[in-house]
Amino acid sequence: MRVSTMALLRRPFAAENRDFGFAILGSFLKLGYEPDVTTFTTLIKGLFLDDKDRMVDEAIQLLAKMIDKGITPNIVTYSSLLQGLCNFGRWKDAIDLINEMLDHKIFLNVITFNILVDAFCKEGKVKEAEDIVKIMIQRNISPNVVTYTALVDGYCLVGQIDKARKLFDSMPGRGLKLCIITCNSLINGYCKNRRVEEAWRLFLEVPRKGLEYDVVTYNTMLHGLFGADRWADGVKVFKDMEAQQLIPNLVTYNTLLNGLCMNKQIAEAFSFLRVMEDKGVHPDLTTYIILIQGLCKDGKLEIARTLFSSMPSKGLQANVQIYTIIIGSLCQEGLVDEAKRLLVEMEKSGCVPDSAAYNVCIQGLLKRKLLVEAKTFLDEMYRRGFSLDSATVSLLIDRLQDEGHDVIPLETISKLLPKI
Repeated sequence: MRVSTMALLRRPFAAENRDFGFAILGSFLKLGYEPDVTTFTTLIKGLFLDDKDRMVDEAIQLLAKMIDKGITPNIVTYSSLLQGLCNFGRWKDAIDLINEMLDHKIFLNVITFNILVDAFCKEGKVKEAEDIVKIMIQRNISPNVVTYTALVDGYCLVGQIDKARKLFDSMPGRGLKLCIITCNSLINGYCKNRRVEEAWRLFLEVPRKGLEYDVVTYNTMLHGLFGADRWADGVKVFKDMEAQQLIPNLVTYNTLLNGLCMNKQIAEAFSFLRVMEDKGVHPDLTTYIILIQGLCKDGKLEIARTLFSSMPSKGLQANVQIYTIIIGSLCQEGLVDEAKRLLVEMEKSGCVPDSAAYNVCIQGLLKRKLLVEAKTFLDEMYRRGFSLDSATVSLLIDRLQDEGHDVIPLETISKLLPKI
């Protein structure tokens, strides 16, 4: 197949239009073009654009067909298939493929092994990842920074932070230059395992290790500090980020606003919202969820409703989560009719209430001891086929013990329990 034809075939796959790509291939075959290794490799990559597991089997079959036609797969073909198998969690097939490559005397390079190491680590299968690294070393293939970064990620994921730190510290002695990506992974691991002070110390060590902070470093550290209720330190880190002339992105601002709202610093959050907009960073749906939830938790329902009403003017449409926050707060304030109106409006807008929305409404009503109103929502839940969550059931039982079973019979609750 000529290069120009191959380029034409690659284009739809690059645009993630798998069906169009295969249609073009069919046309080429009718014209008498013979597929080569590059054609088959492109097709295998194209099959993994589909989210369906059956396409994985088709990719495996395509490799077999390729070999039957006397076309020898190359390292790119095998690596593409290996990546796809790992993405779909087909570990046995991935290992079988590695063994097949070894049987066919295909030279496995560090990139091929890294695909497998990274995939195992993302699944928390660090023992399997370590075994792959041992095979690499046995075959005189030196693990590189990508290999060790994947392992650091994997150790952090399974809570083996000390092992991750030991590996990180050993990298210079292995002739590997530390990179900020590995450092970010370890900072993230410390934060997720509630070892924020150690994350903070490593964060401060970054310049001494000859590394430069990037936006991800700051975003990760901000998230950790706010999660540990250290909002004042979080604000300082944000200001330091600007002093370093790093430009905060939408993730940075959402992390900052969420941290401030979680720590009930609502005025400060809105101050940074104005800064964000002045700098041309446009709030997204996540920004509004953060702010509306923060306002509602702080008892500022009217301001939350005003912000909610302003969303269409910003080109944003409320989703189930935002409606649920507002409706739940209305119920908690005893504004049942308004909550019902908003539920109707929500459905008319094409945003169908889910089980979580009804659970939140009922919890709000129960907290105000509005059992009759709660019963109306329970009946509606039953009609829609929804179930109660554990928090709602617990509140219901508490209220029924206080008020008796006259308003809400136990049969009503039992009908709404999740089916096992």
